[in-house]
Amino acid sequence: MIFSFSEAQDIIYENLLNTKWRLKNYIIDGQSFPVEKKRRKDYYIFKENNQKEEKLYGKKMKGSWEFLPHGKFIMFYSEKKDIYVPARITQLDKQNLLITAFDLKINKLITLVYDSN
Repeated sequence: MIFSFSEAQDIIYENLLNTKWRLKNYIIDGQSFPVEKKRRKDYYIFKENNQKEEKLYGKKMKGSWEFLPHGKFIMFYSEKKDIYVPARITQLDKQNLLITAFDLKINKLITLVYDSN
């Protein structure tokens, strides 16, 4: 099985920080899908100390994150660091963040689209 990512632009790491990134929609196989009702208030705030504030399915979660510049990946860690999720940043500017990860439930790449508005 081969995975292909479109080439991400240069990532300005500081654009990630201290911004409330709200989940806007998903992209699967080039098709856009709306966010489910239970995820409409989901967000991330990436803090400078590699801690993150996250709301997932309406529940606040603790954990940490790490930016890996080679490959433009971001790694999400659970609070105990026993669970981690790698994802590739495919777009980042002051208003938009697109993260692509492999979804094990549907066995496909999924792009999560966030905005800062």
